[in-house]
Amino acid sequence: MGLTKINDVAGSFGISSRTLRYYEEMGILWSSRLDNKALRYYDADALERLKQIIVLRKLQIPVKDIAAIFKSESTAALIQAFVDKLESLDTEISALSELRRLVDDFLHKMLISGIKKISAITLLYEETEKRLVSADKNEPVTYDKLSEISREALGLHDVRIIRLPAMRMLTSRFKTGQAENLDADKMQNLFAGYGFLPNPGLRNCFYRKEPGDEWVMLIKIPWDYENATVYADEILAGGLYAVASSYVEYMDDIFILLRDWINGSGEYKLDADAEGKLNRDEMIEEILPWDIAVKQDRYQQDIFIPIRITNEKEKVQNG
Repeated sequence: MGLTKINDVAGSFGISSRTLRYYEEMGILWSSRLDNKALRYYDADALERLKQIIVLRKLQIPVKDIAAIFKSESTAALIQAFVDKLESLDTEISALSELRRLVDDFLHKMLISGIKKISAITLLYEETEKRLVSADKNEPVTYDKLSEISREALGLHDVRIIRLPAMRMLTSRFKTGQAENLDADKMQNLFAGYGFLPNPGLRNCFYRKEPGDEWVMLIKIPWDYENATVYADEILAGGLYAVASSYVEYMDDIFILLRDWINGSGEYKLDADAEGKLNRDEMIEEILPWDIAVKQDRYQQDIFIPIRITNEKEKVQNG
């Protein structure tokens, strides 16, 4: 029976290893370890299950509902999940339709009043009209199109620009170079034995996304701390980051949406070299208190992507 490594699965399906671990924690996916090693492997049945999960998530079926679907021996749970989603979409569509009507009325009132500087509102009107027309087209839906629609429906809200100071961090990478396995039951108390506990939302603990989709935990320590632990420490350079919040089940899409926002902002750009390699790593920070996250089975993060300010010359070159 063939087995596929977690990093290969993450790359093939376009999701992060952290998301895969979350699905396992929620009981809707499984993996195995060879010779008690930390690296996870997935068999053919698990990969088939993952395909089902991904399609349901692209349809924005909540993970809790997906768990109920897989526990049910009939299609009743699946049908109910679709019915609930349709009702939610109907409510959202009604609200958006009413909003469109209000914007339309506002636009016409401004036109009648003879106000000339309304280019932004006109663009909004044309964009809304275009979206409604395209929504009426009976176009075939591919997986890529489904992913695009899902991300567009999800949207990106409340992007913040944050400057982190330089910090000395204890990492979840051993001094030997190997990284600690970051299962959910370890994350909260990994460094507790050394007197360091993460405080969600207080910018003292991050998870860094490294090449190969490996995640390393970083926790702030005093500059003069004598590191007698088994873990390596390092300096987090800090700097500017674009930040957006996301629940873990939406994390992969929010990363894509936030990168797109940066690239289209005009004011900021990715902090990357000429080949597009980031000079600093993308990170996440848990922001929902642990007891609430465990109780709700929902983990909320701030996503950090390193940026720098676009200079005037670059603005001119980019139009």
